[in-house]
Amino acid sequence: MKTVDELVSTWTEEEKETFNDLIAESRQRERALIEMSRVSQENLIKLMESQMALLAQTSELKKALESLADSLLRIYLRLYNQKLPSS
Repeated sequence: MKTVDELVSTWTEEEKETFNDLIAESRQRERALIEMSRVSQENLIKLMESQMALLAQTSELKKALESLADSLLRIYLRLYNQKLPSS
């Protein structure tokens, strides 16, 4: 995509004078868009890093829950196999 300066470079001096205000506003908007694009890219990178950290933590949580479920099952089976006292 062409920048404002690249586009204006093909214009005559008369066209540049006629549209001077428009050119200035367009340059300002172009700078703002470049800055917003940079910030958006940084935020996207941070979001991806957060998602990766969340995925890693979710995996750790899954392992911990599986371990807890195994422990609970072992406890249940031990209690189940013990003879119940007669009433």
